[in-house]
Amino acid sequence: MYLTTSPGPADAAAPARRAPLRLSRPVVRTFTGGRPFLPDPVEPSLAQMQADLVRPYPVEFRPELLERGERNTFLEMTQELLADLPPVQGPLDLVLVVHTVPDADPRRSPSCHLADVLPGDPLAFNLSDQGTAAGFTALRLVSEYAAADAFRRALVVLLDQRTFLYDTTGARDVPRQDCAVALLFGPEGRAGEPVTRQLAGVAPDEVRPTLEAVLNDGGAGRPVTLITGQGLDAERFGPGIDVRPAPPGLPCTGPWSALADVLPEFEGAGPRRLVVAGYDSTLRYLCTSTLDLEEGT
Repeated sequence: MYLTTSPGPADAAAPARRAPLRLSRPVVRTFTGGRPFLPDPVEPSLAQMQADLVRPYPVEFRPELLERGERNTFLEMTQELLADLPPVQGPLDLVLVVHTVPDADPRRSPSCHLADVLPGDPLAFNLSDQGTAAGFTALRLVSEYAAADAFRRALVVLLDQRTFLYDTTGARDVPRQDCAVALLFGPEGRAGEPVTRQLAGVAPDEVRPTLEAVLNDGGAGRPVTLITGQGLDAERFGPGIDVRPAPPGLPCTGPWSALADVLPEFEGAGPRRLVVAGYDSTLRYLCTSTLDLEEGT
């Protein structure tokens, strides 16, 4: 169980410098098909739960989708993702499950499952209602918890799911594929701890100059690869910068699956800076996470 206390006195000794949480090999899985919704022996029934969940909102539950629909739940995707995860070298301190849309079947919690099956007794919870900033918020929280409580290992699981039991016509940033990404952080890893910035109130015409300032900030001559997620036009940032657009239709997992694709290219190469960026035009959040690859990593 995670326990914390109130801050110490103002004149208390500074905490010991913690080891950075480096990123080891990310893992990506995509999914097709899925199990049918019916029959549904679990109580409360999914039809009853989904009807209750959408009642406060201007959308209509469509029970006919239960008859012909299929789903890969967050829990099922997480369970399959674990099979590909590199061995965890010690107990985990933190587990974050991140998504931008609700689970089609929320009756079983992936974060609780991960807390049960992974080594250690981690603090585990879900993170949502962040729009396409969700993944960046998760990485910022990893660093903040590590700084506050000297966490040494953390796992971030990001999930996109394409199945909805209500009408999504006209909705923005709707996933078009089922996808799961795992980011494992610890003392060992190929990339340095992400430095995450989340800027609010960024107007569309401010995105390019703001992002260019991040790209030119403290790189010490390293070549830069920019991974552009939701809301960013890859063509606007070349030439002179290696730009890799994230796959479309994956508002939560897209930038991080692109990061997983990019990392093997630079294995054993010299120092490089990787910048993952995304822009939510509705919330006007511009988010970046910067990771440095060192010589030979």
